[in-house]
Amino acid sequence: MEYDVVLFVDSSIYGGIESHLVELAKLLQRKSVTCKILFYQDHGNQLFYNKLESCNIQFEFLEGTASSVISTFKTYSKHTVIHTHGYKAGIFGRLLCRYLRLRCVSTYHAGETGQGKVRLYNMLDKITACLSINFAVSNKIKNQLSQAEVLDNFVETTPLAECNGTYHHGNKLKVGFVGRLSYEKGPDRFIEIARCMADQERFEWHMFGGGMMDASLTIPDNVVAHGVVPSEDIWENIDVLCVTSRQEGLPMAILEAMNHGVMVISMDVGAISTVITHNLSGWIVPVYNVQQFSNKLKEITRMDPESLTMMKQYAHSVVAQRFSGHEQWNMLHEAYSGHCSNPIKVNG
Repeated sequence: MEYDVVLFVDSSIYGGIESHLVELAKLLQRKSVTCKILFYQDHGNQLFYNKLESCNIQFEFLEGTASSVISTFKTYSKHTVIHTHGYKAGIFGRLLCRYLRLRCVSTYHAGETGQGKVRLYNMLDKITACLSINFAVSNKIKNQLSQAEVLDNFVETTPLAECNGTYHHGNKLKVGFVGRLSYEKGPDRFIEIARCMADQERFEWHMFGGGMMDASLTIPDNVVAHGVVPSEDIWENIDVLCVTSRQEGLPMAILEAMNHGVMVISMDVGAISTVITHNLSGWIVPVYNVQQFSNKLKEITRMDPESLTMMKQYAHSVVAQRFSGHEQWNMLHEAYSGHCSNPIKVNG
């Protein structure tokens, strides 16, 4: 390959961006592209580091300073592509790549604007978008940028035979929240639904993830909070993924759930409706309403096993056909090679 790729990020938790980076690095490895993940600094995100090691993905740390970024970027050749993820890596990466005449590609993941300092960083992140070749994970995010193409999230598909078994009426329906505990992801909404259905003994409620709302959330007795755990420990332990987000791009959790035979019921936010076809590959709730979520979950417990199996098979086929990395690789290769439709000139 005529290039190598450095995936540049500042990561402190294991969330959607981190899941995306694992899948992206695995895709590059399958295409025989030399790549590594470069962390702005070590935040002690051990779960993520363990995942990278288990997938034989190379990674290294900078010191969390501008000087460490500059000195490291200066060692790269003109064949190195810097691919940034997240606002801090994006701002640093684009400015330095322009100065050092390196090719810079940025993926914009965040559908939310944030508050305070994060809001300011997100603004700077978008203002400097003119310095890179840009991808966005949804049309909504794309429309906030001066120039970008939509690059759907993707996963390495799992054979359907390895998927989660079909829910049976004799068992409790295990409902899960998977994601960052932040206002945008709506963990408080999930808790509200669980609390309102506390008298329904046919359901189990599980939360996976951590974040800034961790301390402020009051977890009811009928909800098990697992914290941040490896993804392989999630999908075998829930039947339904419940997405209660206020803002989204294209959540990795939805693709991973569909890939593992877990049903999805979701708010209609971000690009989710491009993945979930209501009543075919999952269920869409147009406006947040506890009763609508409650009614749909009760309806699932009354569905026959054949209908549930057909839905899982269809959902899995959607991921295999559109979100398995094939189309995404073609777009990435053009960007890394400098042949895409929104090129940034690199002198030298």
